[in-house]
Amino acid sequence: MVRRKKRAGRFLLGILILLLVIIGAAVWFVYPTQSLDMRYRSVDFKDKLMTMVSNRDTRMLLSTEEVGELSKKNMVKYISTHNLGVEITGADFTMNGTTMTAHMNGKWGIVPFGAVLRFQMSAEGSHLYLTHQSTTIRGVEVPQNLFQLEPIQVSLKDYLPDLVTVNNVKFLSDGLELNFTMDWMSIPSLFK
Repeated sequence: MVRRKKRAGRFLLGILILLLVIIGAAVWFVYPTQSLDMRYRSVDFKDKLMTMVSNRDTRMLLSTEEVGELSKKNMVKYISTHNLGVEITGADFTMNGTTMTAHMNGKWGIVPFGAVLRFQMSAEGSHLYLTHQSTTIRGVEVPQNLFQLEPIQVSLKDYLPDLVTVNNVKFLSDGLELNFTMDWMSIPSLFK
């Protein structure tokens, strides 16, 4: 009888140790591999507009870094209005053509994690849309029924004065090209 209790105790201890090892391995697997934060740099549209006016050009180029910063800023807005089920603590956006990749850090409860989200970018008028395509953690796909974001909207009009209207957005390998219609009679108001 005493032997049975010792065997049962050892068996339970073995199960407990195995569970702790599995939980520890899972936490190590999802743990972030890089340090990220949610700070973003503002994109200076005024200087770009002044260059457009001085060159009498109706095109503006945004670099991949600038589009990444706009995406990060709008992700911060998105997080403040949507319940994701996780806390996002850091992000870094990288653009490649019409694909936006976001390396993100976050917490699920007390467990920190790092993930890579892929978005398909599209444009309609003065709005860019980032449509969530997939999420991976260290190359392992997270099912979309567990984590899926609604499209994130980036309104370019929020950064531009009323005298310019975005006609067309072209996705380039090194950023975006914005084509405008400009009210040339209102240009002096830019210099005030």
